[in-house]
Amino acid sequence: MFDNSSVKVIIALAVIGLILFLFVRWYKKFKFPKTNCIALISGSVKSGKTTFAVGLALSCYKRDHRAWAIRKFFCNMLRREVPEEPLLYSNIPLSVPYVPITQSLLLRETRPRYRSIFLINEASLVADSQLFKDQDINERLMFFNKLFGHETLGGKLIYDTQCIQDLHYSIKRCLSEYYYIHHTETRIPFFIYCVVREERYSEDGRAYNVYNDDLEESLKKVLIRKKVWKVFDAFCYSTLTDNKPVEAKEIASSDLKARNIVSFRNWRSLNEKENDILNS
Repeated sequence: MFDNSSVKVIIALAVIGLILFLFVRWYKKFKFPKTNCIALISGSVKSGKTTFAVGLALSCYKRDHRAWAIRKFFCNMLRREVPEEPLLYSNIPLSVPYVPITQSLLLRETRPRYRSIFLINEASLVADSQLFKDQDINERLMFFNKLFGHETLGGKLIYDTQCIQDLHYSIKRCLSEYYYIHHTETRIPFFIYCVVREERYSEDGRAYNVYNDDLEESLKKVLIRKKVWKVFDAFCYSTLTDNKPVEAKEIASSDLKARNIVSFRNWRSLNEKENDILNS
C-alpha cells in the first residue's frame, strides 16, 4: 500500500512529532524568570537563593547593558547625547565590575546610574520588619522602593532573603516578582538548575497559594551556568567569625539526660517550681 519513500516520510514525521512532544514536555518543566522592577528570591539557608539572585542580576545587567551599547552606537552616529551607562550595584563583593551599595544610596542621598541593576543579599539584614519604629527611615525606604523604577529610568532591584516575613514592609509592598527556591541541583555538566516556584504575596504578610496537585508538581527549574559561582563567594559572611577562637572540645557523656537547657532565658528548674508550690 505504501512504497519505501512514503514509509520513510511517515517514520520521519513520527520521529519529528515525538521529538517535539518530548521537547514540549521538557520545556514545561523549566522557567525563564524575568523582573519588571523589583524581584525577591526567598529560601532556606544554603538552598541556592544567592546563586539564583546573582544569576538573575547578571542576566538582567548583561541584557540592559547590551541595549545601552546599541543606543550608544546610534547616538554617536546621529551625534546625539549618549545616555548614562548602566552599572551593576551590589552589597556583597563580586568578581565582576560593580559598585558597592551604601546607606547614602538606600536613603536617596546619592543616586545610581540610570537603568542600573541592584543586587541586595540577605535583605532582612539591611532592612528588617522591626525597622518601622524609625519614621524617617520608613519614608526614605518607601520612596527608594516605590519609586525605584522611576528614579532609575527603568532599573531593576533584586533582593534575596530567607523569609519574606522578616523584610521591611516597604520592600514587601513593592514586589513585582517573588520566587521561592526549594533547592539546587548540579547534575547537569556546566549548569546548575534551581528548583523554584513563583509565589504571590498578600498585604497581611502571607503568601496565599492554592495547589490542587502535589506541591512539588508546581516547582519549575531555572538553568544557571556554573560559572556564576566564580562571581561571588557563597560563604562571604564567614569573615565575620573567621578570626574568633574555635570551640571544639569533644566529650562522650555517660549520662544521656539533658540536665541544662542552653538558652538566653533564665529558666527555673521543675524542682524549684515544685518547691515553690510546696512552700506556698
